Amino acid sequence: MNVPPKKIIGEIPAIVTYFNMWFLLGWYDIKQRYRRSVIGPFWITLSTGVMVAAIGFMFSTIFKSAIEEFLPYFAVGQIVWLFFSTQINDSCTTFVQYQSIIKQMSVPLSVHIMRKLWNNLILFGHNFLIIIIVLIIFHKMSWMILLAIPAFILILILLFLVSIMLGIVCTRFRDITQIVAVFMQLIFFFTPILWMKKVLAGRNSWVSDFNPFYHIIEIVRAPLLGEAPAWILWVYMLAYIAIAAAMALFFLKKFRHRVSYWL
Repeated sequence: MNVPPKKIIGEIPAIVTYFNMWFLLGWYDIKQRYRRSVIGPFWITLSTGVMVAAIGFMFSTIFKSAIEEFLPYFAVGQIVWLFFSTQINDSCTTFVQYQSIIKQMSVPLSVHIMRKLWNNLILFGHNFLIIIIVLIIFHKMSWMILLAIPAFILILILLFLVSIMLGIVCTRFRDITQIVAVFMQLIFFFTPILWMKKVLAGRNSWVSDFNPFYHIIEIVRAPLLGEAPAWILWVYMLAYIAIAAAMALFFLKKFRHRVSYWL
C-alpha cells in the first residue's frame, strides 16, 4: 500500500506545524546529554579545538605548508565535516532512537529528522566558535563570509533529504548503519580536509574533482576563507539536492507507513 500524496507533501509543512515539538525536544536532548556538566556542550568545542590545533600544526609540517594557510583550511573543513558526518551517521538510527514516540503518536517522519538535525546544529554552533577564532587569528575575516550562509542552507536542505532516506532504509536493514559508518570513515581520507587539494594537481585531481563530499565542504569553506566559491559548486549542490529530493520522496511514498512496523 502506497502512502497518499497528501501525506507525503505534508512532510514538509510539518516542519513548521510541529516547530515547537522538534525545537524543544532537540534542545532537551542536548540538556540531558550534558546534565550536571559545568560547561556542557563546550566540552565538545574544547576537545575539537585542541584536536584542530594539534593536527593543524603537525600536518602543516608534514605537508610543508604555511601554518597560516593550512590551519584555517583544515579547521573549517574538519568542523563542517564533523557536522555533516555526524548527522549522516545519526540519521541511520533516528527512527530507532525515537521509536517510542513513533509507535504512540502519528507524527510526520520529518519531525524526528528535524529534531536530530537541530540537535547536531546546536553542537555545530558551539564548534563554529573555533572557526571564528582561527579566522580572526590568521586575519581571514572578510565580507565574503556572507556567501557561506546560502551555501550552508543548501547543505541543511541536502542533509534533511538524505537523512529521511537513510532513516527509512536503515530502519528496515539495520546492517546498513554499520556500512554507512565505515563508508564515512573511509571517504574522510579521500576528501581534502587533512590534505589540501593542490597536493593532487594533475591527473590525480579526479580524487577531489569527482568527490561530492569535497563539493559540499568547499562551497562553505571557500567563502569562510575569503574566496568566492566556483560557480560549478552551486550547480553540483542543486543537482545533489534534486537527486536527494527524488529519492526521499520515493522512499516516503513506498515505505513511510511501514516504518512503525519495522521498529
